[in-house]
Amino acid sequence: MKHKNSLSLLMLTMTLLLSGIAEAGGYLTVNGTPGRMQVFRKVKAIRCDERQRMNCADPVYLNLNEATQVETGSYILGFENSIYPGFVRVNDGGSIVINLEKVTVPSSVKGKGVKVFRDFTNIVEQQKIFFTMFYMGRHFFRLDKSNFNDLYLAGSWERDFVQRFTYEICARVATYPKQDPLGQELCKVWNNAGSMMDLSPIYSFGKDGTFTENWVTYPGDVSARVHPRYLVSMPMNEDDFVSVFPGSYRFISSKKGASSVVVKAGSGRF
Repeated sequence: MKHKNSLSLLMLTMTLLLSGIAEAGGYLTVNGTPGRMQVFRKVKAIRCDERQRMNCADPVYLNLNEATQVETGSYILGFENSIYPGFVRVNDGGSIVINLEKVTVPSSVKGKGVKVFRDFTNIVEQQKIFFTMFYMGRHFFRLDKSNFNDLYLAGSWERDFVQRFTYEICARVATYPKQDPLGQELCKVWNNAGSMMDLSPIYSFGKDGTFTENWVTYPGDVSARVHPRYLVSMPMNEDDFVSVFPGSYRFISSKKGASSVVVKAGSGRF
């Protein structure tokens, strides 16, 4: 009888442990309707350690409007080249729901071939660059510029433009005999950054949706690389819309000499 009771207790303990393992983590849902010309249509989620730079897991991809079980932790979210402004934290047994912002083409923007891109004159969009680079050590998306001369998500068959811009060289730049003083200074910025805003000297942002990244390459040389505009959709018509994470976006028609129109998506964040 004693042996039977011990076996029953062991089975109960194992059942509880396995049940706990099965239920570990929480659920993450991103709701929204993709625009007609937003072609990838999945949410990219990367779990990172908030206490340690460049300690991130492999990405997972979520379908819109579906609760997906994910590991406990802090996530950076991206959808169609837009980035959620900050970590999304998933607790054990918790359920987090994030809503995309639906943004229609402004009435003053007419015609076909309308482009919408991230507005890097806005500090929130600038901070998203610092945020992803600080925690990941690289840019969030793979981006391709072959189709529109701007940057949009790259398919697995397309050449990426931004993933090479890492600063791994800064870990050993001091060991090289010939050192560019600017490269040394930028590596100090990179190596000593205690927050995402400390990375700001590496970047300069234009008024046209582009920005320049001072990339440190071997053996400590600096290459100023201009990032074209970050599209959040393929070119579309005046009656279309996009779904994006909260942020600031610019719409511009294909008409020669057209001016861009800024739309801020997500109330209370600007």
